[in-house]
Amino acid sequence: MRPRRFLLVALAVAAIAFLQVVLERNDRTYDLTAEHTLSLTSETTAVVRQVHHPVRVTAFLRPEEAGRPEEAALLDRYHRLNRRITYRVIDPDAAPGETRRLDIDPVFGGMALEQGTRVERAPTVTEQDVTAGLARLLRRHVPTLCAATGHGEAAIDATVNDGLSTAAALLRENGFRLRAIDLLVEPAVPDGCDGLLLVRPTAPLGPAQQAVGAYLAGGGRAVVLTDPVSSVDLNPLLAPYGVGIDRGIVFESAPDAHLRGDPTSLVVRQYQGGTPVARGLPPTVFPGAQGVTSAEHLERGIAVAAFAQTSSASYLSRRAERAEFDPNNDVRGPITVAAAVDRSATVAGKAQRTRLVVTGDADFAANGSIGDAGNSRLVIQASEWVTLQEDLVTVDANLPTVRPLALTDARRRYVLFLTVGVVPGLILLAGVMVWAVRRGR
Repeated sequence: MRPRRFLLVALAVAAIAFLQVVLERNDRTYDLTAEHTLSLTSETTAVVRQVHHPVRVTAFLRPEEAGRPEEAALLDRYHRLNRRITYRVIDPDAAPGETRRLDIDPVFGGMALEQGTRVERAPTVTEQDVTAGLARLLRRHVPTLCAATGHGEAAIDATVNDGLSTAAALLRENGFRLRAIDLLVEPAVPDGCDGLLLVRPTAPLGPAQQAVGAYLAGGGRAVVLTDPVSSVDLNPLLAPYGVGIDRGIVFESAPDAHLRGDPTSLVVRQYQGGTPVARGLPPTVFPGAQGVTSAEHLERGIAVAAFAQTSSASYLSRRAERAEFDPNNDVRGPITVAAAVDRSATVAGKAQRTRLVVTGDADFAANGSIGDAGNSRLVIQASEWVTLQEDLVTVDANLPTVRPLALTDARRRYVLFLTVGVVPGLILLAGVMVWAVRRGR
């Protein structure tokens, strides 16, 4: 009997172990919410199923940070859908080495997606950002940002304070390829440019203006950094896209919206418009800016997001030598100092998209200021948004429908009746029935 019992126990243990393995490999969850808000969207599912090589997602979230459990649960849904996607949630304060290795802001945190030697980053842990990061990894395309030269523009190899060598190095570290193109010698934007970088030209563009205009009209992308010190009028180039430059220099009176002792060094802490360029962006410093305007009536297919604005206590001075507001010539704040433009059109049956990021200041990206606050992140996010040649995936936020419950007087009385009368009464009745049954025995 004992050998038989031992065999039965061994078979039972083996069956339990086999069942455990099967359950682990076929781990399923069921979303019982009304709109399936705890499930990944179909667009995300399509992207995740294309991941055929290991991807590790690292979320930098502090233990006390609001939303940490929800964001960890979101990453777990990606892992359940595709086991090649793994994740970890770490505290940036406890892992400074990983923060530096993945180039994540230690103050504001963020997320990094790694596949081999490639790294994609995002400022927040949302389904939109995770899926977009995976899509960029799948794209396997290194974007080329072409920097215009020949008309006194800031140079990407210049190491002086107003040069762009630090910004160029930062862009290369983040997966961009940079190429200088001389539009004076050859006034045409080459086909290999995913985006154009036009920074503070100081001489009239001449034929290059028509070349850049033709490039943008054909679905080109550009980051245009203007500056009060430049006298070149770029409005003819920008006007077809609903934006323009308001010449002058912005003075800020709000004490927390400029650097101490310098009312022209603007500090922007809050952003408008919901554009991806400003998503999760820390405060930025614009050391001397002019205004960026947007047309009151935009053409069909054009969307302008004026995402960086000064306070209502600021003003745009038409004469830089005057530090006092002139009601006859100056413009009261808030003043827009940065905007993103997205124009969609259908040409010959195909979708064509033009994207622009326009700022009223170029010094924020220069060597002397790019290390201040979130300036470097603005450069990266603007370049990423501009050079993304196509939206590989568009994920709408899967949010639950708001169902407000208005507690009228009648409903309050009904709730009180249920909680104070009906429920205790049922419990009392059950007790009486039990007592009666026992007494009858």
